[in-house]
Amino acid sequence: MTEQKINDANIPKSILVETRFGDIEFVWERALYMPVGLLGFADQHVFGLANIPGKSLDQFKLYQSLTDADLSFIVAPYNMESGIYSNTDIERAGQSLAIPQEDMAILLIVTVRPTGDNQNFTMSVNLQAPVILNTTRQIAWQHIMPHDKYPVQHDI
Repeated sequence: MTEQKINDANIPKSILVETRFGDIEFVWERALYMPVGLLGFADQHVFGLANIPGKSLDQFKLYQSLTDADLSFIVAPYNMESGIYSNTDIERAGQSLAIPQEDMAILLIVTVRPTGDNQNFTMSVNLQAPVILNTTRQIAWQHIMPHDKYPVQHDI
């Protein structure tokens, strides 16, 4: 077996993705790896997290596949002090994914639905299946909460 030396000069430092919010540059070394992918997208494993351009959306982030420009999600970073999730459930999720509490971040996938008059919309987050990040190792999993007290569509 021969070893092949990788030339760092040939590895791109970043990737420019044409997103639904315009061109956004993602740095490869800050990419998030999902060993299992998201529900329904098991073949997608590398994502970038970016601010969405515009002041009206600054509480949200873009969770963009770095291997499929057409696949992205609007996410809302979870405030650990909000009390929506019980501390016990957060601790159990961290234990099941081997993520220390100090390295854990939670992203909630946002759904935007028109209300019917084409001018207004409603938004909800999926509390049943958040994306849980190990911020130190840059690894993420979509974690299914073990009971149904957390809805799939929680209006925001």
